[in-house]
Amino acid sequence: MRVASLLPTTTTRSMLVGMRDMSTAKLRTLRSLSSYPSRLYSTSSPLSESHKQRNALVSSRGASVVGRLPTYLADARAVESYSKETPNGALQLGVAESLLLEDWLLPMLNVQPQLEIPADCIYYQQTMGRLATREAFADYMKEVLNLSYTPDPDNIVLGSGCNAVLENLCMVLADVGDAILIPTPYYAAFEFDVGARAGLIVEPVITGGAERVKEMKNRFARVDKLDATMYYPTTQSLEAAYQQCLQADRAPRILLLSHPHNPLGICYPAAVVNECIDWAVSKEIHVISDEIYAGSIYKPDDAQFVSALELCNDGSGNVGPFVHWVYSLSKDFCSSGLRVGVSYTCNDKIRLPLQKLNDLCQLPSTTQVWTQHMLTARAKGESWTTAFRRENHERLKARCDALTQVLRKIGVPYLPATAGLFLWIDFSRFLPHEGTAAERERALYMEMVKEHGLLFTPGWSMRNDKPGFFRCVFTAATDEEFAMALQRLRKFAESKKQ
Repeated sequence: MRVASLLPTTTTRSMLVGMRDMSTAKLRTLRSLSSYPSRLYSTSSPLSESHKQRNALVSSRGASVVGRLPTYLADARAVESYSKETPNGALQLGVAESLLLEDWLLPMLNVQPQLEIPADCIYYQQTMGRLATREAFADYMKEVLNLSYTPDPDNIVLGSGCNAVLENLCMVLADVGDAILIPTPYYAAFEFDVGARAGLIVEPVITGGAERVKEMKNRFARVDKLDATMYYPTTQSLEAAYQQCLQADRAPRILLLSHPHNPLGICYPAAVVNECIDWAVSKEIHVISDEIYAGSIYKPDDAQFVSALELCNDGSGNVGPFVHWVYSLSKDFCSSGLRVGVSYTCNDKIRLPLQKLNDLCQLPSTTQVWTQHMLTARAKGESWTTAFRRENHERLKARCDALTQVLRKIGVPYLPATAGLFLWIDFSRFLPHEGTAAERERALYMEMVKEHGLLFTPGWSMRNDKPGFFRCVFTAATDEEFAMALQRLRKFAESKKQ
């Protein structure tokens, strides 16, 4: 309510798949090429000098893309994965993907051939999406976000995945070399999503969570659960990151919030989101609220989730020109392969640029028709999405509870989760003693992968400020694989007692 009165977004799995097709030698070559000076956004270099530095087979900007990938992806690619043929392979628990609801999704998906495809679907569409699909999304947004109003379909842009619409927002809100603030720890691929083409530089907002974990361990003999408040961004931490940008001569233009949070699996309280928005708007910094897990809040009473679109509503559905929203069906609908993303903004100045940029990543018309059908379908007197979400929450909670039960038994601390597909786990007491912080965490990561077949996401890749924290995606495995993962986790802890 205050914003309007104050003042008038490729997935990790796609990276892994792409890298899997690349030999180690090729990968090493491209990484070396990524050190070439980038002229992606420069037109002032003399042609002769530019020609001297150019590789005949790949441009410097093309080579630089590989250099942006998190290094742990190369480690993951080099490890044999679990399958029936390779039972000792590593279980994939690092990609934020859900395998929990194929039995619900496939019957809905296979209705598609029976849907009537309108004639206009074979011609050019509005780049922001078909009106009927945007209207269906607006109704869904009101439902899943518990909004007091129905979002304006004209403020919606449908694109090919959350990273595509996020990138487009970054393109129209900031210039190359500008800074985007992100509270730590954060989703590792954010750096790729906002930097590869939009050219933004991530400035981590250090929340100091890991340092407070250390304080807790010094005070108490045993810490079973971590405290979520230690990871909340504050005016002080935001201001510190802001000053870092100014000292580096970078303009801070965007604050990106992950809410519900990846990798922490929590929701920020309304007061925290309000504090972040008030601070940002006072400095004319744009806020993007990434709420891609808003439909995966399986412990709502504990989460107390309130969307940024509700907090900033002026009473008429206007959230002001500085607050923006991104979402996708990939997580909440366990359908990362469909590539359905959506952005929402009330900023008239960026509406047309967003629509034009979406030329490069708009949804196929047939995908939009199927999406519209899914969002509007009815089942036994209620919307299909409501029934699907209820079932999803039950399965998410069951997986999370099973994992935390094992962690408590083996004495490994974790952050109690309320949302998302993952759990934030503190394995720091198993770190080796020699080496730098990054080297120690990588050594533990590789030990867990190679010797115990457990592939988690290392916290160092997510800019956590202390080593030894990992994200476990408890939805990325089948029921059989998940049960095996719990057994391997017990054996890992047992091995450390010897």
